Formats: sequence, structure tokens, C-alpha cells
Amino acid sequence: MQVIVARGSGFCYGVKRAVQLAENAISTSDKPIYSLGPLVHNQQMVEFLRQKGLEPRDSIDELSGGRVVIRAHGVSPLVFFEAERRGLEVIDATCPRVKKGQKLASSLANRGYPVLIVGSLSHPEVQALIGWANGQAIIIENQRETDNLPHLEKAAIIAQTTESIDVFAAVVEQIRRKVDYLLVYNTICEATWRRQKAARELARRVEAMVVVGGHQSSNTTQLARICLQAGVPTYHVESAQELRGQWFKGLNRVGVTAGASTPEWIIEEVVTRMSELNQENIFEAGGEHQGSAGLAAEPVSACSPPTSCDDSLVGEPEKQASSNDTVDNEEKGEGAAQEQLENQDQMEAQLAEGVKEIRRGEIVTGTVVQINENEVLVDVGGKSEGIIPLSELSARGQVSPREVVQVGDSIAVYVLKVENEEGHPILSKKRADREVAWEKLEEAFKNQTRLEAPVIEVVKGGLLVDVGIKGFVPASLVERGYVEDLNSYLGKKLRLKVIEVDRRKNKAVLSQKAVLEEEFAERRKETWDSLAEGQIRHGVVRRLTNFGAFIDIGAVDGLLHVSEMSWGRVEHPSDLLHEGQEVDVKVLEVDRERGRISLGMKYLQPNPWDTAEERYPVGSIVNGKVLRTASFGAFVEVEPGIEGLVHISQLADFHVAKTEDVVSVGDVVSVKVLSVDSKAQRMSLSLREAGRALPEKATEEREAAMNTPANHNTNEGGVRLGELFGDLFEQNSGH
Repeated sequence: MQVIVARGSGFCYGVKRAVQLAENAISTSDKPIYSLGPLVHNQQMVEFLRQKGLEPRDSIDELSGGRVVIRAHGVSPLVFFEAERRGLEVIDATCPRVKKGQKLASSLANRGYPVLIVGSLSHPEVQALIGWANGQAIIIENQRETDNLPHLEKAAIIAQTTESIDVFAAVVEQIRRKVDYLLVYNTICEATWRRQKAARELARRVEAMVVVGGHQSSNTTQLARICLQAGVPTYHVESAQELRGQWFKGLNRVGVTAGASTPEWIIEEVVTRMSELNQENIFEAGGEHQGSAGLAAEPVSACSPPTSCDDSLVGEPEKQASSNDTVDNEEKGEGAAQEQLENQDQMEAQLAEGVKEIRRGEIVTGTVVQINENEVLVDVGGKSEGIIPLSELSARGQVSPREVVQVGDSIAVYVLKVENEEGHPILSKKRADREVAWEKLEEAFKNQTRLEAPVIEVVKGGLLVDVGIKGFVPASLVERGYVEDLNSYLGKKLRLKVIEVDRRKNKAVLSQKAVLEEEFAERRKETWDSLAEGQIRHGVVRRLTNFGAFIDIGAVDGLLHVSEMSWGRVEHPSDLLHEGQEVDVKVLEVDRERGRISLGMKYLQPNPWDTAEERYPVGSIVNGKVLRTASFGAFVEVEPGIEGLVHISQLADFHVAKTEDVVSVGDVVSVKVLSVDSKAQRMSLSLREAGRALPEKATEEREAAMNTPANHNTNEGGVRLGELFGDLFEQNSGH
């Protein structure tokens, strides 16, 4: 026979946490330690903890000193008050999930919502929820009880964390018909419904189920009910000793699940005992055994080693059968609830009339009622207002009280002295802030959250910031780059992350650079994710080089090549740009693999070539500047972005051996437009034709050229061929 253990069986997080807190408390103190009620719904575990030193007590009234563990089910807020009144040290092991439900119940009640709780009235968790809902909650144990619910305009419904999801869903469906505006909060513990689903699915695959856990455990009882509804024989046992061999006779597969209060070692004992019963072929005498789930005993067979059930996909919730509770039980439940409400009313009245007791070394919350020159008065609920001396007001030293607090502020204070000669408690905001600050710093360090704090002092090697205590920011961690003058940060607020914290050494090191690096990485990723060719981006000039400028377009630098800066010729990027200048650029190319971005700036302006043919008609005379010379002619710029070629044959009416014999770089000359090709961005110009159009200038240039040594024949009295046949050369030149 195969034994399959359902996933999620045994201790849940809340119960495990409560047991660990209790064991830690036992090992770290000589004081007597108690649990308010059995810590878990498992007698074996309760006895195990009792032997270690944890004594269960049914009521807070039985305790007058020592330490008390609040079990995972939680308690009413009035129990905490009573524990404090009795001088008990409280170890709150309330399950975080249960605590969340308590806060929710309190919030809903304070907002005027009738709170409906789906669960068992006698369960300690539900009893605690009633207290958190100001004693006004309505308990619904099953679908049938919704019949007695009156019509409500509004209500909110929550659940006992160990309630069956089937029951909760069915009750919600019924209540929707009776409430005009219903807020539904599924507060069932995730571990609970996962365990229930796993048990349900396993029960459908086996021939019998064994449910291990306390007979008084609500979640274990729910498991047994769910398995029973799946249509298989189900046996609810607390220990291996309750197993009977005849239950398993002739079976091939048996499933095992366990409640949230069942420790692993008890589950192992049950599985081992099942194997022993079958392997040894032991038969129980005495006929049938009645399990707590109400099934007759079954016969036996041999057991194979247990395996783990790996079921994660589970079916939809099934409809829950109605409870068979008797009217007497309902009346008892209503009576218990009424008695609970009356007791709470009495305790609340006592609370209103009582005076809050404070102890030396405590941190309490109070309200500022008066501000004087040298002290601040705070109402902490005692017989007299507490006094905060000026020296205990702020970690910044002697400051004006009104710079720190205002009348009506709610503040945390540390009790230095319960009362002075005049009966006033002596308090310290500085020390309370310090304790809170250390907790905040430790939490921020653990979770890597950000803080904001002002710079209060410049010291050697860095800055001191006020984070409730004095935190140190090294100079190298102030910015992403080097900082020359730290004094400029005095009084400014920094955004920081904690990189080192040690309360014992009074050491807290923080970094603004870490925040800036994170933001830089976020901006960089955002930029890369959204970057596309053709976009227009706003950027800042970060660095200039001989070949271009690097532009920051959002934590990413792109290259603006010198050729892409202007339609005109740019000798050096510094002719147009300077570092820190804000510019708009167009994304020309994005290479994500190599991390390179090409940018252009000239494309944000009209291309002058687009209208060049209109503005420079053939035959027109224009002025231009010689940009560069070559063996075949000179390039003349007629406007930024448009330059044309004066072929060497068009430089003069005479033969020109070298371009530089006629023009030099930088000369301003008049040229005639011979042709314009806007698409090819080419323009042909003529200095010679322009000279004919300007006879006087042409004559002067010809005379000047003729007087140069290069234009004289070395033969004495000789004549140059160019002078004799200049017109013939001109005709054959092709221009």
C-alpha cells in the first residue's frame, strides 16, 4: 500500500513562529513564562513545551507577574491593556495574517461598517476579532445562519483565517442578497486554503485519508470535513497511537494530511506507525473503531514507504454541507457572545476611567500641550503632564523648541523619570527619536529603502546628516563624481541609502551616490527602452573632442559628429557648442549591441540646398569665401552649407598652373554661377566669368597675374603662348 503525504501538511508559518518565540523566551529568561491558552491546538506539542517551561493559563486573571506569550490566534486589545496593568511582559506571537485581519476589523468598525465574521464563535481567533471590532461584530458559522441576518444598507465581511473557502464563498453569496453595499475581504490564510485544496485533490485520488491534528483544532477539523466530502473514508487522529490496522485492509493508496498545529515529528510517527501496522500484519481486536470524522473502521494490508504528494492544481471550491449544530449549541454560543460583549463593555469603561501607568525606560506617545523657553509639556495620559527639558528635545543641540515641535503634535518620548519632586514625568524626545531612528535605519538597511535627511555639519572627509541620530556621508559617496566644496551642501537635504549600521558602535554610514547610481541606471534603461531612430531628444553637452561632441540624452551619451552639427563647415565643435549647453538633437542611428548612438543637429534646420536653385540662378554673380584649394580648382562657400567648385580652368582668362597662383584660402571673391544641382548638392562656379562681368576688377587681376614671375618666360623678351593663344585655349577648355 502506498502512503501519500499531502503538500503543505503540518506547521504553518504563524504556528512555527509562535513556537520559536516561545522557545526563545524560555531559553533567555529565568522569569516564569506562560501562554494565554494552549499555544497550539495539539496536546503533544503543548506537553512538550510545558516540559521546557511554558505553562498554559486559561485567563489573564490567573497571572500576576512574569512573561506571557500571546498565541498565534491573537487576543482582544483589552487583553494587552490588562497585561500591561498587571505588569506582565508580553511576547506577542500573533500570526501576522491574523494581525492583519484584526487591524482590518478595527478599521472597518471605526468607519461605521457592521463587521460580519465567518467563523466559529468559540474559536479564540474569532473572540479576539470581536474585541478588535469594538465588540460589535456579527458571527456567522455557516450558510444556514445567514437566514437570521437582517437587511443592512452596508456591511463588511471577513473570515477566520482557518475557515473553509467553500463555507466562506457560500456565506458571501447568501449575504449579498441581504446587504445593499457589501465589502468582501477574503482573510483566509493562503497556507490554509492551499492545504485544504491539496487535501481535497489527494482525497479524490486515494481510497482513504488520515488527518493528523488536535481534535479541538479548527483547521484540522475543516481538513477532515473536506476529505470526507470528497467521498473517501476519513480518520481524524491526534497521534500514532490512535491508528487502527483494520482501517487499511485491502487498500492500495492512502493519503495523509495534517493541520497547521501538527509538528513534523508527529506526522512522521503516524506514517511510520501505518507502515508497521501493515508490515507486521497486526489486527486490532475489538471489532470496529469510530474515528472522529464519524466513520466505521476499515480492514488492513501491507504498507509501502510514504511518498510526497506534489499536487499544485486543484479544482474549484465545492459547496459546503450545512452544519448539524443543535439549537442548544446556538443558544450557548449567543450567550457566550453576549457575556463577552458585557465583559468588554466593563473593561472599556475601566479603561476610560483609569490613568495610564508609565515606566522608566519606556517609549510612549503623547501630545504637546505647551511650549516654554526651556521646556515642552507633553500629555502622556498620566496624572501630570510630562516635561521635556530643552537639552532632551533634539539631537541638534540647543535649538528653539518651536523649531522642533508645535502644540498639538503627537510625538514619541522616552521616560527618563516617572516623576520629579513636583510629580511630573521627565521625558526625552531626543532619546525616543534615537531609538526610533536606529530601528528606522536598521529597517532601511535591511530593505534597502531610501531616506531623506538634512546636512547639519561638514566634517573632515564628509558630511553629517540628521537621521534621528548623526549619520555620516563620506565625501566619495555624496555625488557620482568628485565634489570639490562640501560646504555647498550645508543645510540641504540629501536622498540617502544606508550602507552600514551598527548600533553598538554608534555607527551609521549613508550614501547619496548609491541613490544617484540607481536613478542613473533607471533613467539609462528607460532611455534605451524608448530610444528609436528619427526621434528628437533634448540633451546636454557633456564633452567636446576634435571630432565631435558627446550629448547626454538621459543617462546615455550619444555622439554628435562635427559633420552633423551644421549644414555649414565647422572647423571645431567648440565653434558652435560648449560644455553644459542644452541642445535638441535628432537620433540618426542606434546600435544597442555596441551601446552607440549617433546624433545630428543640423537636421533640425532647413537644408539650404533645398532652395539653392531658386536662390542662386545660373548666371548670377555672388560673393563667396575660399574654403580650400586643390590641384583642380578652389572650393568657394557662398553661404553656410553651400559651397561650389571653381575649376582651375575657370579661375582666370589665362593659363593657371597652380590654383594658389590666383586664390588663397580665406579670400573673398566674386563668382558666377554656372550650374546648380540641388539633389547632388553640387554647384559649379566661375571666377573668370565673374571677372568679365566686372571689367575693371578683371583687368586688375590680369595685370597682377601678368606681373608675377611665374607668368614671365625665362627667354629675354620672349612671349608666353597663353598670351598669344589664350582665346583658343579657352574655347578648347570645355567651359
